Amino acid sequence: MPDIKEELLRPRTVACLLLAVLALVSALWLADVCSSPETYQKSIAALDEKKTTVMELTAATAVASVAISAVPGDATTPIADQVAELGSYLLIVTGVLMLEKFLLTTLGLAAFGVLIPAACLFGILHLLVPRALFKSLALRLGALGLVLFAVIPASVRVSELFEETFELQKTVRAAAQAADALEGEGDPDAEDADKTAPGSLGDWFADLGEQITGGVSAAVDKAEAALSNFIDAVAVLLISNCVIPVLVLLMMLWLLKLLVALPVGGGPAKPPALPAHKAALEKEQQI
Repeated sequence: MPDIKEELLRPRTVACLLLAVLALVSALWLADVCSSPETYQKSIAALDEKKTTVMELTAATAVASVAISAVPGDATTPIADQVAELGSYLLIVTGVLMLEKFLLTTLGLAAFGVLIPAACLFGILHLLVPRALFKSLALRLGALGLVLFAVIPASVRVSELFEETFELQKTVRAAAQAADALEGEGDPDAEDADKTAPGSLGDWFADLGEQITGGVSAAVDKAEAALSNFIDAVAVLLISNCVIPVLVLLMMLWLLKLLVALPVGGGPAKPPALPAHKAALEKEQQI
C-alpha cells in the first residue's frame, strides 16, 4: 500500500512544482516582458500611423467646413454643419486609439502578473484538495489571461486588413484633395463678375445672376462630393477602430467559453447505470 500511495503522490507533486515554477516565471519575468512597449513595437507603430491619419482627416474636415461656409447663400450651410459634425466622431476614434495603446501593456501585465499566477495557484489547490471549483477557476483564469493578452494585437491586425480592403488611405487622400479644392476655389461672385463681358445694364445683371447661380451650384456639387468622401473615411475608421476590437473580443470570449466547456481528461466511457429492478433481476439470474 505505501508503494501505491507514493506512485499516486509522485505525479501530483511534480505537477504542483511545475505550476509553482510557471506562476513564478509568469509573475517575475513574463509580466515585465509583456508590459514593455518594446514587445508591441509593430502594434504601437500601426496605432501611431492610424492616429496620424485621423489627425490629418480632422484638419481636412475643419478646412472643408470653413471653405463650404464661405460660399454665398445658405445652400451649403447644412453641408458645412454636417462636415463639422464629423470632427466629433474623429475625436472618438482618437480616444479609442489612445486607449488601445494604453491597454497593450496594461493587459499584458494583468494577464501574466495576476491571472496566470492565480490560475496556477488554483491548479495547485485542485491537485492538493481536488475540487471542481478549483479546477474550473484555474482553467477560466488561465484562458482569460491569454485572451486579454492577445485581444489588442489581434484586433489591430484585423483592423489593418479591413482598412486595406476598403482602401482607407485612398479615401482619406480623396477627402483631403476635395478640401483643398474647396479652399482654393475662392469667391465665385468676384470671379464671375470679372469674367462678365460689357454690354447693356440689363444684360449685365442677367449674366451676372446666371454666373453666380452657376458658381454656387458648382460649389454645392463639390461640397456634396467632399462630404461623401469624408463620410466614407470616417465610417471606415469607426468600424476598424471601434467596432472590430469589440467583435474580436467577443469572438475570443466565445471561443474561451467553448474551450472551458469541453471535458478535460477522459478515460474509457462508463456504461450507463441500470435501473434498480433490472440490476436486481440480473443478480438473481447470476445466482
